[in-house]
Amino acid sequence: MDEKINWKFYERNDKKVARLVREGSLETITGTGWGFLDRFFSFLYEIGFFKIIDTPGRGYTRILIPVARLITTYSVKILLGISSMNKIPDLLFREVSLLKLIGFTAAQIKEGSCRRGKGGSIPINKNTLSRMLERLSTLEVNEILASTVKTLAKKKFIKGSVFVLDATDIPTTDKCEGRGVKTVKIKKYDKLTKEFIETEKTTYGFKLIVIWEIKSKVVVAAKVVKISEHESKHALSLVETARQNLGESKISLLLIDAGFVDGVFLFKLKHKLKTDFIVRARKNMHVAMDARSLAQTPGCFKGQSKEYSCIGIENLSSYSQYNCVEALRNIYKKDFKSFNLNAVVVTEYKGRKIANEKQTVFLTSLDVKNPCTVADYYDNRSLIENCLFRELKQGWNITKIPMKKKSAVISHTILTLVMYSLNACYQTEEGKKLAEKGIRKLRDADLSSIHKVIVFAGSYFAIFDIEEYSLIVRSPPKEFFRINPTIAKKRLGLKD
Repeated sequence: MDEKINWKFYERNDKKVARLVREGSLETITGTGWGFLDRFFSFLYEIGFFKIIDTPGRGYTRILIPVARLITTYSVKILLGISSMNKIPDLLFREVSLLKLIGFTAAQIKEGSCRRGKGGSIPINKNTLSRMLERLSTLEVNEILASTVKTLAKKKFIKGSVFVLDATDIPTTDKCEGRGVKTVKIKKYDKLTKEFIETEKTTYGFKLIVIWEIKSKVVVAAKVVKISEHESKHALSLVETARQNLGESKISLLLIDAGFVDGVFLFKLKHKLKTDFIVRARKNMHVAMDARSLAQTPGCFKGQSKEYSCIGIENLSSYSQYNCVEALRNIYKKDFKSFNLNAVVVTEYKGRKIANEKQTVFLTSLDVKNPCTVADYYDNRSLIENCLFRELKQGWNITKIPMKKKSAVISHTILTLVMYSLNACYQTEEGKKLAEKGIRKLRDADLSSIHKVIVFAGSYFAIFDIEEYSLIVRSPPKEFFRINPTIAKKRLGLKD
């Protein structure tokens, strides 16, 4: 174990625990094997995640429980899919071996870590976790995300170069401190009048903006803002953060939702950051209407794929906002220099022709001589809806906010993204191998046997076959089926 880590696992020492058991210093005995979490924790240890979260004093002036343990406990809540803080005592704190794995002592598990609130037989009050989320600053949780991404990139888990920039709402109640408010007009069909009636829908809450790598499913940068804020104003800073987190890995292509269409941002993306992009133009944009009109003229590039018929147009100059800020100050002068963009117009989808005014237009810095390639690339953007946003909301309870304060919302959201990304990497072949390596290193391999127990004593733990344990407590069976008692006694340092 790394002595520089302020909080850490119990140290494995079978011989020392055997001696402590005989001396009557046994603290806890339970069955081995924590299924998914057992190996997942080993994976986290191997990649150094516990070093990332083990920074004492995060947001606190008085600490009774190491912050790393609080973050780990909350992370386990996320992994177990526990949607409510009220369910934590029954669904999380009943597993003694899991609590030991997190780092709680036998006394804390039995008596509680503090005497505030009800305390009692749970290691910590659930409100302690809520306060931890509130007290962690935005800078601190962003550091956890950034360090995690840097680690995953360094370990070669992030292999792709195509990323998606998108946003989703994190709704709250109107009583949540720091929330924004967004009102949109929606049309509903009235069956009685057989007409569309326009109504307004008001949503309170926040907006989560992310950059997500398609292959690894890792969120490489994220930001939580008020739901009323326009996502485009945060796009450039988020890309720059992603580049810092990725290190040597590169963002070769960025697939962008229409909500991020901003000429200055797109210009910097291509000309300053050397990153290509594909973005869906809004239907009422002048450049989109211009592209649809030009698509009907000779000299364009036509293409057809399994799903699309597309037309590529080079060097569109009608999007004058695609420029640097300095140049746009002189946009109405004669010497104003515009920069050209390429466009792809989708004219057919799955064999069906699309009406001119409804044709989708993609703006891109890529070559459009084979226009369907651009449309096919952009199809990958839809993966973020199902593989990230829907998964986060349905499987990871990201919208189940534990406390009605902005800082708690941000901490909960970012920590959920961290655990989602770590789990995605753990599920890979490389992740499983790393986890198995950690299992062997920390616990000498097979903990899945129903014939084994884990014993905690002092600051140590041990894994014993149940027949070995019978030798330790001097109550051996008449027959041994799995161990050689002579060899077992020698291994454990037992003299009789």
